[in-house]
Amino acid sequence: MFAQTLIEDSKPSITLRAILLGAIISVICSTIHGYTSINMGWSFSYGAIVIIIGYTLFHRIQGGSCRGELSFLLITTVSQMGVYQTLGLILYMLETEPLAYLPTWIAPAEEIIQAKDLSLRYWIAPIGFLAFGLLVSLVAGFIYFSILRDKLNESPKMIWPTQSANTKLIDACIEGGSSARLVAYAAAVGFTITLLQSILAFRGLDLTMIDLSNYLPKGCILVISLSVGFTSIGYLISPRTSLSLLGSGLISYLIITPALVERGQLEVTGDTMALYNDYMMNYSMAPAIGILLLGGILLSVLMLIRNKRKKKESMDDEVETGYLELYKELIEGLLGNRRYLAIISLIFLSLTVISYIINPFKPLSPLFSVLFTVYCFWIAGFMEMIFITRMQGETGIGMGIASILLYETPIFTSGYRAFTGYFVYPYLRPNPWVGAGILPYYKYREETGLRWRDIIVANITGRLPTFIFSVFLTLILWKYVGFGTQTMPAVGLIQSKVFITMLATGNISTVLNPVTFIAGGLIGSLLEVFTPVSMMGLGMGLLFPPHYIIPFGVGGIVRLITERKYGKEFYEEKGRLIVTGLMASGLIVQVATTIIQGIL
Repeated sequence: MFAQTLIEDSKPSITLRAILLGAIISVICSTIHGYTSINMGWSFSYGAIVIIIGYTLFHRIQGGSCRGELSFLLITTVSQMGVYQTLGLILYMLETEPLAYLPTWIAPAEEIIQAKDLSLRYWIAPIGFLAFGLLVSLVAGFIYFSILRDKLNESPKMIWPTQSANTKLIDACIEGGSSARLVAYAAAVGFTITLLQSILAFRGLDLTMIDLSNYLPKGCILVISLSVGFTSIGYLISPRTSLSLLGSGLISYLIITPALVERGQLEVTGDTMALYNDYMMNYSMAPAIGILLLGGILLSVLMLIRNKRKKKESMDDEVETGYLELYKELIEGLLGNRRYLAIISLIFLSLTVISYIINPFKPLSPLFSVLFTVYCFWIAGFMEMIFITRMQGETGIGMGIASILLYETPIFTSGYRAFTGYFVYPYLRPNPWVGAGILPYYKYREETGLRWRDIIVANITGRLPTFIFSVFLTLILWKYVGFGTQTMPAVGLIQSKVFITMLATGNISTVLNPVTFIAGGLIGSLLEVFTPVSMMGLGMGLLFPPHYIIPFGVGGIVRLITERKYGKEFYEEKGRLIVTGLMASGLIVQVATTIIQGIL
């Protein structure tokens, strides 16, 4: 057994089959990620199922593999560079917001958007801008993290929970087990159920959704989606979140909406989605956005205070490396490596020159665009990078809340009142999210069997095809299905649109009710800290369409039942693998049939 392990570990990590399979699975995972991020604003890790697939194909069917090859496959498939949120938001904004204007180098002209014309000549410039912006941001991020990798990983608190669990799963696969069959059976079940539902729906028998609203008192909304994928998501996101979502959703659609109808503040027309849209835009959106945005900031402050107290109480806690020390490490690393310095200098000079020429913060002076580029690249981008990396490394959770304070607030207070700058600034900084795709695998390099070079190559292998595919899929979904429909409610885009419109116009009170916005943030953060209620679930329950509420809640209830009956270990050992297989296959069929229905 020991000799066999040595033979396996001596095999090369970068193989043609790992590259090809990684690219294929990356595109498949990208499909699911695009669908969930547009509609929910969420994304999920598919690391476990990728490892099982790789193990099954390489180790069991083709006669052997090694930790390095499975780790390379894993990194390839979790390294996404999709533009679903960015491109989807641009399209949704221009289609639904009369005040929105974007120059033709970031979006086609308004008449092209309204006509949904996908002629290539209108899209070359916007897609080229996105590709260039993502590329330079990514390269800068790779270099920054290459220099700081040891300093950031030296803290014992940087355990990288998700990635650490995946490395353990690789070990379990190499040693043998039944996990592969479990995922395969679950995927087959999810695929079969969703495919049968879709075939029957094509024939006029809709078993994908049940609308019970007409059997309830006037103004009540109760629509149930019979989606294997949505129920699986409810199981994955923890009972606290899914049940909070269920509770706030049921209160919204069974108590609040009929009360508003009774008072004449909402009108019942027989169209469930019209009633939902009216309720959301006029009543539930402000407190929901307050919970998710303002509540997130307040929660960060509360958690910071609590952590500071814990540190004072425990003298054994190791003091973290400060921002200034890390910044000094970065500058010394750049000055000590001519190649890094040359690349970073070229990127920075290119961004400043481009910022001056195109002036994304017009009508402000081009000088402001240049100065803001300097600020993003050398100050705000660095701070955000460290903040996000430490959050992901210590808790396994990544949140973009810091961007509100580091970018949106300075832009707004400068007096800038337009849309373009809010879409451009993410490309004026090193990418802060690449740390989770490289640092944990470097920290656990002995367990994964990968070199630093292998990790970077795996990242690039996954990011290139997913960028190309995400552009294609977003445009197809937009043209043939549409955003803001019952099939694609686009809750993830709605949140971002409301926030950017509020900043870009400066008319905060006309976009969001400031009283309910602030109240939502305060109540959400306090409930998160002092009660079992999930702030995220509470906010999303106020935003999600009614047909999402029940399947999410059912998933959470199933999670509670299985944990009480079989123990919490069941989720890690079997439950997570089963529902990941169900979700992946179910959502892939759902996305495919949605597009086909839209085209037909």
